[in-house]
Amino acid sequence: MIKRCILGAAAAICFSAQAQSSVTIYGIIDAGLTYIDNERGFSEYRFADGANYGNRLGFRGAEDLGGGLRALFNLEMGFNLKNGTLAQGGRGFGRQAWVGLESAALGTLTAGRQYDFVRDYLTQFNYGGFASVYAGHQGDYDRISGKQMDNSVKYQSPSFGGFTFGAMYAFGEQIDAFKKKSQFSLGSGYKNGALNIGAAYVRINDTTVFPFAQTGVYSFMGLPSAARGPGPNTVVDFYPVTGAGFTVDKQEVAGIGASYRFEKFLLAANTTATKFTKGASSTTQNVYELGGMYFLDGPWALVGGYQHVTMEDDKWNQYTGAVRYSFSKRTTFYASVSYLRSSPTVNASQGAAFYMQPSSDNTQTTYRVALVHSF
Repeated sequence: MIKRCILGAAAAICFSAQAQSSVTIYGIIDAGLTYIDNERGFSEYRFADGANYGNRLGFRGAEDLGGGLRALFNLEMGFNLKNGTLAQGGRGFGRQAWVGLESAALGTLTAGRQYDFVRDYLTQFNYGGFASVYAGHQGDYDRISGKQMDNSVKYQSPSFGGFTFGAMYAFGEQIDAFKKKSQFSLGSGYKNGALNIGAAYVRINDTTVFPFAQTGVYSFMGLPSAARGPGPNTVVDFYPVTGAGFTVDKQEVAGIGASYRFEKFLLAANTTATKFTKGASSTTQNVYELGGMYFLDGPWALVGGYQHVTMEDDKWNQYTGAVRYSFSKRTTFYASVSYLRSSPTVNASQGAAFYMQPSSDNTQTTYRVALVHSF
């Protein structure tokens, strides 16, 4: 009798917990083939996974605390499909790891490893990058691909007639100085029917970049960043991704974007300015992008974008297009092509130091076919 009562009470408690809380397991798998026409003077076919959509496995949960208050958490790991290893430098939950509280009236407050507001309010307008990951903004200096902040506290407001805003701060956790290696971000947006507008700002103190690997330039902020090697198509990179990188005192990103959905066509545009400061010197990269998506009859869609970038005396122009076929809401095939032409003195680089090495000249073309499945 006592045993039956204990079992009954345990079942009631479990049922109550399930009724008030939930955990969702989700993920995305992106796998396909990429062809690069010029990578350090050579062409290459490769199996590439997690390209347009980073492979991920996540756990998202919420608990109703009553009075319009909920507890939230999100743990999300990235992985490499080709060999089963973890992405994001081997982090267990390298994509996201945070916990917080949400109030319907006051907004959401979260803490942990989280995306900044460029990802929340601007990445959605990067249709060149949606067509092909290799067409993300030049060097990804403006963090348009989506970057996280560690040790961060983030506030996101509720919607006020379609308008939202937020702020976040990431602690540098340096004993010698409070602001050293700290990060800060602001964002706001407005949605009303077919219209969507977003803006974001990010400031990062004491960070590093890899000028040649990310953008193919031989000088950065008036200092040499690479030199041509003794052999054909060889380059000596003074700040390789395997090293410490080029240190700047401050990196600031400001951007705005908008999109409008017509019956079968979505038009989007965005612009960003990324300013680097080192001592008394500074330089700014400006990106201007126009893109969109055309929904054909049935499961077909066309995606494309054009990107123009300037920094110091250099320029980049990138043209990208893709076709997508949706087998279902969860499974999609896509094929893309992206062509980049830079200034004559710059080695074209679509990889932003993540996906490939720069070309041996000022043009680079990438082709990709892939299958994406979400669950």
